[in-house]
Amino acid sequence: MQRPSIRGPVALLVLVSLSFGACRGESTPPLFTGDLGKSAGEPDKKREPPPVAEPERKLWFSSGPGRDAILARERQNFSAAVKLLDEVLQDGSLATDDRGAALWLRALEDLRAQKFAEGAARLAEARTAPGLAAVAPRLRLLEAQAWLDAGMPDKAKAPLAGLVEAAAGTAIEPAATITGADAKARTGDRDGALAQYAGFLAKFPESARRHEVRAKRARLLAEGEAPEELREAIELYEKLLLDVPLSDYGAEAEERLPALAQKLGLRRSFTEDRDAVRQRQLAKIRDQLARSRYAGVIRDVDEFLALQPADADRCEALFLKGTAIFKQRKRAKSRPVFESAAAACRKAGPGRKDTLVKALYQAGRGRYAEGEYERAAKQFTAVADEFPDHSYADDSLLLAGESWAEKNDKPRERQAYERMLKDFGDGDMAFEARRRLLVLALTQDRPADALKLADDGLAGKGFDLRDRAKLHYFRGRALHRLGRTDDAVAAWLDVIATAPLSYSGLQAMSRLREAGEEPLARGIAALSKSADQAAVRLDLPPTPAAERALLLARLGLGDEAREELSDAKIDGWPAAAVLAQAGLYGESQRLLGALGSSWRQSPPGAANRELWTIAHPLAFSDLVRAGEGAHQVPWFLTFAIMQTESRFEPGVTSWAGARGLVQLMPATAKDLARQAGVDGFDEARLYDPSLNLDLGTLYLGNLVRRFGGDDAAVPLAIPSYNAGAGAVDKWLEKRKDWDFDLFIEAIPYDETRAYTQSVLERWLSYRWLHAPAELTAAQRLPYVPLTLPSRVRGVSPGPVDHG
Repeated sequence: MQRPSIRGPVALLVLVSLSFGACRGESTPPLFTGDLGKSAGEPDKKREPPPVAEPERKLWFSSGPGRDAILARERQNFSAAVKLLDEVLQDGSLATDDRGAALWLRALEDLRAQKFAEGAARLAEARTAPGLAAVAPRLRLLEAQAWLDAGMPDKAKAPLAGLVEAAAGTAIEPAATITGADAKARTGDRDGALAQYAGFLAKFPESARRHEVRAKRARLLAEGEAPEELREAIELYEKLLLDVPLSDYGAEAEERLPALAQKLGLRRSFTEDRDAVRQRQLAKIRDQLARSRYAGVIRDVDEFLALQPADADRCEALFLKGTAIFKQRKRAKSRPVFESAAAACRKAGPGRKDTLVKALYQAGRGRYAEGEYERAAKQFTAVADEFPDHSYADDSLLLAGESWAEKNDKPRERQAYERMLKDFGDGDMAFEARRRLLVLALTQDRPADALKLADDGLAGKGFDLRDRAKLHYFRGRALHRLGRTDDAVAAWLDVIATAPLSYSGLQAMSRLREAGEEPLARGIAALSKSADQAAVRLDLPPTPAAERALLLARLGLGDEAREELSDAKIDGWPAAAVLAQAGLYGESQRLLGALGSSWRQSPPGAANRELWTIAHPLAFSDLVRAGEGAHQVPWFLTFAIMQTESRFEPGVTSWAGARGLVQLMPATAKDLARQAGVDGFDEARLYDPSLNLDLGTLYLGNLVRRFGGDDAAVPLAIPSYNAGAGAVDKWLEKRKDWDFDLFIEAIPYDETRAYTQSVLERWLSYRWLHAPAELTAAQRLPYVPLTLPSRVRGVSPGPVDHG
């Protein structure tokens, strides 16, 4: 593949890519798009011992094939894990506890391959290891379930003996109760099974497995003759039919209910039957929508409407149909359906007011999609006028402003946003209205108005730190336009003091760089300032649950570690640290999301640097290093993309079908593989981090080179990755004379604008935290100029359907 010459910041990429520490005990897998190997006749070089895999993680095995097996399982390379674990188990000198750990992990691979008896036998041996005593009940549960799955329920009795009592109050008690009841049911103890299922439903009524247990109890009850048992079976099945109509349990209920009713001699009136059918059909439609089965929703609503339901039901059904069409990205076609829903909702009366407002709002969005911007604007305004107390009122005014913007009616756009601030100044959309007014003021060269908007916003309360940082940033931009450079510098330093490693912090540091060496030095000093605060303690409480969680984390059993932490109500930074240690980065990231953003007020220093690094892990860094180096992706950008797209979870699939760490659509990945000359592409392999990151960095590199190849290209490559390069080209054509920061703020897709700023913020954080020490602070900081870069003609982005 032809490569442009290395220049400017790209040269730094080479230095950084060489300085990432290797992270696996095995050598880095070769790039699928790279060279095939050394040429014939090249002499063999003496191999150095492989470095310890991910040395910062305290795994059960400190080195060797056991450690590599844990990491291979995390990477979903299960065949490699089996080979490595077999190698471990062949070691005759292996310590008892290490053998127990290896047997456990190997048994899990047996279960994955549905070799249940083999897995059960390994688990039986593993639970005798003294070092696994703390989790012995969990191993007994796994063994018992494996024997049941192997069709050998009698063998499940031994590990189940006393297990429910041993598991009482722990994370596995619900599962132990179910497995114990299943064993009783399969060994002829019907009464014992019924009692245990009933006990589960009484003790764990909100369990995720409650539907499974209802179905199992209903089956056993349906086998009896006692009327009270048959009536309860009917009640359980009817509940399943309403709660999970599209599940296997719902299908089972639908099949068995008529026979049960006949067996009991039940006769329902026409009204009762009609009402039951209505409830079931609506429940099924709701479930279809929740499962993104949009074609099924449309079909079932049409069948439901043929029954001529009451206005209230017609209102809901039509709204569900409109939503399904809208989610198929057929927004214009959804409009008449939402309008019909609104008409039915008005007839239904006050009880359907909420659905009425939402239907009118969605109909306006459909009108907007048709390009009828003036009518859409007036429709949104009418919603706000008629329902000023509804939560959608301020959203409607926001979309009215957007509609006037598409009509290029700047006065009425401004009027809509100003009304939002006046009528809903304390609402959740107030900052968004102020932000849009700031962009309008600066693009219309009204810096005094922009300054007042920023000052008024900063005088108020309720904005989070990112919003306040953005107000400080735009305050600086307005002051700079007014010729007050020193005040502008002070405002940009306020950004760093408010939210140092934020998107606005990146823009502020770029402006300080342009202001000269002294302002830049002041900004770097603010970023480097160590917070005057006590270090957050990351150690877990000295409890059995915490001990189990740590042991499970060391084995790389992240789901199980999370289960123990959740059950013991251990959350916050200690739990996030344990989950990251286990390689369960996604759950760790979700926990951090629940912590809010206050910890981001202080830049990483001695007291809090570990928190920042937990929040920004170098997951899959060997693959990232290889991909960024080969495909000339600005260093650390892939981490920011991966964190935003999947939270580092290789097995993620989006609602649109995008797969893996950097969320590639199968069609996109297939085209990239063809472009790179990769043979035998299989979309199932997109869950393999090696292929996913290789193709993803190839795509990213294409996009970055399309806009010049340096740091300045990144803020255009990111929205291209999210919305498609064609969309970015259209925006550039429309706003080619705008300042770069205002261009980003004016990205018309809310999701893409937020995505772009989130990725840029994470990119800044990764570079500041993890760049090599030999780089200067200025070199570690990305730079986003005010001038938009030009597209490099002749450079293709490759496929643009990212999904």
